[in-house]
Amino acid sequence: MPPALLSDPAATREWLRERQDLMPLFAQGLFVADSHGLIIVDYPTINGRRALSLAPYPDYQRVLAGATVIGEPLTSPMSGHPILPMATPLRDADGKVAGLLGGTTELNAPGFLEHLQQARLGPSGGFQLISPTQRIVIAANDPVLVFTPLPPTGQDPMMDRALEGFRGNGVGLSANGVDEIKAFASVPGTGWFVTASLPLAAALPTVDRMRALIARGGVIQGGLTFLLVAMTYLWFFRPLRRAAALADKMTRGEIPLSPLPVARRDEVGHLTMAFNGLLARLKLHQSELQHQAHHDVLTGLPNRMMLAERMQSALAHACRESSGIALLFLDLDGFKPINDTLGHKAGDIVLQEVTRRLRQVARHGDTLARVGGDEFVLLVTDLRPPFDNGARVLAEKCIKAVSEPLLLAQGEYRLGVSIGIAACDGRCDADSLLQAADKAMYSAKGNGRGCYVIAPAGMGCTHAALSAPEGTAGTSRPAGSAHS
Repeated sequence: MPPALLSDPAATREWLRERQDLMPLFAQGLFVADSHGLIIVDYPTINGRRALSLAPYPDYQRVLAGATVIGEPLTSPMSGHPILPMATPLRDADGKVAGLLGGTTELNAPGFLEHLQQARLGPSGGFQLISPTQRIVIAANDPVLVFTPLPPTGQDPMMDRALEGFRGNGVGLSANGVDEIKAFASVPGTGWFVTASLPLAAALPTVDRMRALIARGGVIQGGLTFLLVAMTYLWFFRPLRRAAALADKMTRGEIPLSPLPVARRDEVGHLTMAFNGLLARLKLHQSELQHQAHHDVLTGLPNRMMLAERMQSALAHACRESSGIALLFLDLDGFKPINDTLGHKAGDIVLQEVTRRLRQVARHGDTLARVGGDEFVLLVTDLRPPFDNGARVLAEKCIKAVSEPLLLAQGEYRLGVSIGIAACDGRCDADSLLQAADKAMYSAKGNGRGCYVIAPAGMGCTHAALSAPEGTAGTSRPAGSAHS
């Protein structure tokens, strides 16, 4: 039974109704009790059963300890008739016992033990189902004997031996002093045994009938064994069914990917742990794919997709804090000849070295991204008016850092960088800001390269906040000093 039903009595009763109507194993139906032994739901409803406490019954303590119990016969507190209880624990999501599921059957109910009750062993023989722990007759073909105590020790030697564990047959005096042939057989899983007795005088003519009745007893034993095996099967595979249900929900996206609970350290538990290992590898693989989708493989810098996300966040932050942002669009000067003459491997080394230098220039909260072959974008945040002043300083540092000599295996080489700058106070469009910086970069290229150009105030922005005049440019000498 799903653990969640314990908190929903109406749903629990519907669950019991479906099982009872489909397979009425218990004449008095089913019931569910909470962890305190209080019956909270039953079906069908029996007057006085709901709210009945099971705590005083010893079998309840065994179920609370985690055992599935075929209880000892007792007198029903509702009807006063002899009944046979059975119960199994209900566990919550952590595997703790949260209640029990039980069922009861009257010992004289139709279809239950009726083979034994209706059987006849000659005109004077009979059968009895004995509970050795309670020393009572549970069922017999003579209704007068049902729920009667066994004779005191010493009055029936064969019965005394059976109570001590003897199973077989023999001849002895009964409690009434009559010579009888008696046979004893255990009922598996219950601790009970069946006894068949026949006066010695009537035994010989009824051998064939005795064989038939023993066969019927085997059917009863087989039925009880099947019930016990079925309950054991349900208990053993319950963690597997629960794990499969959780895995299905993960597949459908109803719950996040998370390790499945390991209920027991058995074969099912090992299978669950193996699944958890595969799940961990899957999550790691997903994390790697997500990183690759947002970063440049060669340099490890954010790519154009992540830059767009960072720009949206930076614009929102600038609006909240009344600060400014700036975009520095960088295009390397002289990279193509190196890449064409020395090869792509040397070109990759150059790009990685340039990335290292630009990272040293960028501030902690800024974003440096690679958006093309030799194109980089530096997103600068938290600027104070005039916004272009901070961008100028960073542009000069970038020009100086890139212009330092590159020591390659083929010799010493130099690069330059052309930079376009666009800034605003946060109330501008991200795409327009990027286009403005890109256009300014091409202006820097046209001005002789190795310099920066600031986009005209208001270009691409709904509210520009640039203090520099339109088209302001800065240049850099080989040593890296910039002028504007």
